[in-house]
Amino acid sequence: MEAVVFDGKSLKLSYEKSYPKPQIVNDTDVIVKVEYSGICGTDVHIIQGEFRANKERPLPLGHEFSGVVHQVGKAAIFKVGQKVVVDPNSSCLLCDYCRKGNYQHCLTAGINSTIGIWRDGGWAQYCRVPQDQVYALPDGITTEQAGLCEPYSCVSHGFDRASPLLVGDKILIVGAGIIGNLWVTALHHQGHRDVTVSEMNKSRLEIVKKMDTGFRLISPDVLSQEKQLFDVIIDCTGTLTTRS
Repeated sequence: MEAVVFDGKSLKLSYEKSYPKPQIVNDTDVIVKVEYSGICGTDVHIIQGEFRANKERPLPLGHEFSGVVHQVGKAAIFKVGQKVVVDPNSSCLLCDYCRKGNYQHCLTAGINSTIGIWRDGGWAQYCRVPQDQVYALPDGITTEQAGLCEPYSCVSHGFDRASPLLVGDKILIVGAGIIGNLWVTALHHQGHRDVTVSEMNKSRLEIVKKMDTGFRLISPDVLSQEKQLFDVIIDCTGTLTTRS
């Protein structure tokens, strides 16, 4: 099958026409035919050698993906042809983090076994996934829309951490990349209107403007000159320089 493969030792990315197609190994495995797979900022850091990933063998990256069920193990609950989205993170289900529902901190599984970082991911035509990391899509959600489920889960986690976000709070979003834009949509849907978005890239501000939320859009230099106070600041830049 075709795949975009990352070599963790040489930090090289390559397109391969004949990467091995995944096979069913466990009875609860699901082979997903990938339709949409995102490029996360983490992927960029992995390629640059700034984020830990599998160095034992080259593998397809991609932890934000959706598609349709292509093949299932004999004990799987999914059916061939179902539209699905994949949760790239797993859980050991035994440690204190997992017992509390914080399996992203699990030292056994979690970030140490993520699909698309430590295991073959969605930058390929097919991907093998344990069925407990597969979610069926409702009829009203397309696989294209479902490609945003993983980044939206990051926004959802942020909502949980920042809650309660009260309607009427003065909110600042710093950075209007994909995560910043998803925050814009989520806040607007929740009824927030006193929101300022700060972004240095004018083309990104134009994308936010097209959403027609009515949010205030400014550049960082305007923000620094105003020295306004905000009830909530949401950092979506992914850089340390904004926190100084």
